[in-house]
Amino acid sequence: MSNCDESSQPPKERSCFRVCDWHSDLFQWEVSDWHRCLLVPGAQGEPRPRAVECVTAQHGLQHRTVRCLQKLNRTMVSNEICEHFAPQPPTEQACLIPCPRDCVVSEFSPWSTCPEGCGKKLQHRTRVAIAPPLYGGLQCPNLTESRACEAPVSCPLGKEEYSFSLKVGPWSKCRLPHLKEVDLSGRNIQDFSSDSNEQVTLTHQSYKAHHHSQPGDVVIGFQTRQVWCTRSDGRNALLSLCVRDSFPLTVQPCVMPKDCETSEWSPWSPCSKTCRSGTLSPGVRSRSRNVKHIAIGGGQECPELLEKETCIAEGEFLQPCPRYSWRTSEWKECQVSLLLEQHDPLWHETGPICGGGIQTREVYCAQSLPATIASRTKE
Repeated sequence: MSNCDESSQPPKERSCFRVCDWHSDLFQWEVSDWHRCLLVPGAQGEPRPRAVECVTAQHGLQHRTVRCLQKLNRTMVSNEICEHFAPQPPTEQACLIPCPRDCVVSEFSPWSTCPEGCGKKLQHRTRVAIAPPLYGGLQCPNLTESRACEAPVSCPLGKEEYSFSLKVGPWSKCRLPHLKEVDLSGRNIQDFSSDSNEQVTLTHQSYKAHHHSQPGDVVIGFQTRQVWCTRSDGRNALLSLCVRDSFPLTVQPCVMPKDCETSEWSPWSPCSKTCRSGTLSPGVRSRSRNVKHIAIGGGQECPELLEKETCIAEGEFLQPCPRYSWRTSEWKECQVSLLLEQHDPLWHETGPICGGGIQTREVYCAQSLPATIASRTKE
């Protein structure tokens, strides 16, 4: 095992490519079509030119993809290979974009006639888009407008037209039932949120009280919520005016919340720093604890199980700490695979082997002598 940090170890090898002149028949530049012309972003805070300010066109840029390919299997390789034979084609060029054209809409149609009947009514008018926005022009405005009729007809008493909506409140906290609530099956529960005295029959599950539960046991409780019916004028109404098919659930079982329970802290570990270094950085010691019971039912989650703190090694005659660092040699020459001999029998006549290969170097962990020892060695 090395004394140096394995995560920061430099690589021992890397890919390389030895280019020869005959490679010009194997590799080529491939360019895509030019992408759409886009506006050149202006300076920070500079507004974009509007249609009324634009005279002929706006300056833009368009890009394209350029890559170096191996002709045989059309795989992408390093651009440096193709650059050995020909310069890289440009990837962007200037272009012109026509001036922005805002959306053009027609005039509004006449207001529609007010519907017959009493109560508040609405009338509408519309317009259509004649020309869509182009080249960054303003989007179309709203194409429809509505307003209340000017002279609403009052409805006779009792003939008002209302709409009804069902309101469902949030679930209450999970709790254990009291002794008188242990059997709620088939009770008639009055809807106190309504302006009426309507009663709704609710069927609830029977519960058994848990008085002697252990810390790890799961205890079942119950939670409730309110359900009521409102009228379009804001007043409460009979539940039967809102409920057509099934009545929403108002009582449901739940798991009683229990917080996470942990053991006591373990003793502190020894200080990680047992030698003297040139820096004043302290060492670290830690302690831990275990989970006895996990949190259930939305109880408080477990706290941190590991705690660390800085520490200073005690003792006046501590030895200096050894220092280690990664060292590397220079990269060796690119070694090309000898398998190319199968593809080019005359490789030994055409010069050095060409193609993809690997460069290697030596990587080792070396100890750095403290400054005091190094100075004594020189003496």
